Amino acid sequence: MINNFDRNIELIDGIETDYMRFLYYDFEKPYSGCYKSYENNRICTILKGQKKLRVDESDNFYYGKDEFIILPPNSKVEMEMKTPTKALVLEIEQGIIKNVVNKVNCDIKSNISPKDKNIFLGKKNQNINEIFGKIIKTNFSLEKNKYFLMDLYIQEMLYNILKIQGSEDILTKEHTHPISIATKYIRENYNKNIKIKDIANYLNMSESNFSIQFKNIVGMTPNLYLKEIKLKKSINLLKEKNVTEVAYDLGYENISYFISQFKNKYGHTPKQYQKIKQKRTL
Repeated sequence: MINNFDRNIELIDGIETDYMRFLYYDFEKPYSGCYKSYENNRICTILKGQKKLRVDESDNFYYGKDEFIILPPNSKVEMEMKTPTKALVLEIEQGIIKNVVNKVNCDIKSNISPKDKNIFLGKKNQNINEIFGKIIKTNFSLEKNKYFLMDLYIQEMLYNILKIQGSEDILTKEHTHPISIATKYIRENYNKNIKIKDIANYLNMSESNFSIQFKNIVGMTPNLYLKEIKLKKSINLLKEKNVTEVAYDLGYENISYFISQFKNKYGHTPKQYQKIKQKRTL
């Protein structure tokens, strides 16, 4: 559980699947301070207690355990909690949002409008509430395929949320912040020979200023963000291809370097990881 809004803590203690980062907050004492959503959409809900929020330039408002919020990327939240509060935040990969939106047809929408053009506040219906419960239960279970199941549930949740009027506008809104443009470019071109200097030039920023702003918003340097994207992509690629093919598909020129990076993050070499996965499927 997390009891501090610190990006470094989120990156270390948050549970990460292919499609999301699971963040479970537990504040035993009253809290007042700022919170950020960084580079991805976040679906947030209260499990216990109540929060008073002000998002960017919105008016102050309260929300509790019967509701959920969609925070767009790079949102700044002023938050106050007067009683012990537990909260769940699901930081959603932009790619899976786009994938679900493109594949489903949600013509029938509930008559609920967004709180304003920059944030969505909705009521948890029975389906959405049950999916939150399944994600939490699975995360704390001993199920060996729990991350796979959690990714199925987040797609189910997105499907149900997209039925609510106004949610799609928030989830798919194009963001013009320079760092949003940069993270999108890196996610879409991770397998190419990306140079941070070129991205900074495209955004009319110096490389040093770009790197500082990127780290302040995303919580890591551009090069580390690129490395994390590649390593996450490698997990799926290793299910179908050998280590050499995966390394080249990800844009690594040195296979040994890819292997060492993978081992540093996951504790196993790519080949060992493949063998572990094969045993689990037998």
